[in-house]
Amino acid sequence: MLKKPINDRFKITFAERKGAEKVVIGAVNRSILARKHEVILSDDDLELVKSFCISTIFLGAWGDFDCEVWELERDVCFLDGYSTINLRTLLISIDEVQFAIVCRAVQLLEWKKSHIYCGLCGNPTEIQGHENTVACIRCSKPYYPRISPCVIVVVTKGDYCLLARQLNWADGLFSAVAGFIEVGESAEDAIHREVYEEVGIHVRKPVYVGSQTWPFPSQLMLGFMAEATSEIITVDGKEISEARWWHCDNMPPSVPPPSVLSGLLIERFLTNAKGTANRKSG
Repeated sequence: MLKKPINDRFKITFAERKGAEKVVIGAVNRSILARKHEVILSDDDLELVKSFCISTIFLGAWGDFDCEVWELERDVCFLDGYSTINLRTLLISIDEVQFAIVCRAVQLLEWKKSHIYCGLCGNPTEIQGHENTVACIRCSKPYYPRISPCVIVVVTKGDYCLLARQLNWADGLFSAVAGFIEVGESAEDAIHREVYEEVGIHVRKPVYVGSQTWPFPSQLMLGFMAEATSEIITVDGKEISEARWWHCDNMPPSVPPPSVLSGLLIERFLTNAKGTANRKSG
């Protein structure tokens, strides 16, 4: 447990600071190690878990602390008082700063593990300098962490918004339409294509709202609102199993929380729709 509070924002840096205390995110596959639901490990925690450490990556500076991610063996879960938390479950329950740190930790570990060998000549790679770069020991081809840009959009039609669900989601959970940006596309082009492909709706006036990292496996989500120009939904049956128009006073049983971008977009719709309704009634 931390012995002093951290109020500063996390900053991406590439070198440890002399004399700085260390805090660690412990990753076990794609779950995060926790002690009494606390995922930031320090001091006594590190002494206990260090013998299970497979590899480490420096993440950056968090106030007075330097932050690392440790890849840990599964047997660390047998330590008294420790357990793992599923990554998706964790991300909807932590604050903005911890969200950024955990996402960076998981994505950098995934990058390192997927670039053990050179994709060009097949020889091993090794870490280069202080920045996040690995390079082939034979041909010197460098590999950097990759980010896949995606769009996520809440489509609106007056007091209604279009939300969809995938077959493997929890019962009652609906969210915004999302998809990867293809090579040669703009974010706006991707919105028109993805919305039509997945739910058969044409849209106009996409408005950018914000972005968020998303480690499944390494996306940068670009959030938009857009207006529908058609109404009849045709679900693709592949990525989307169900989609409906939802009135602002009759939303699905479950939607993502506003701590994640999809939930923030839904909250934006509700605020706008109810604000418009109140002005009309006034």
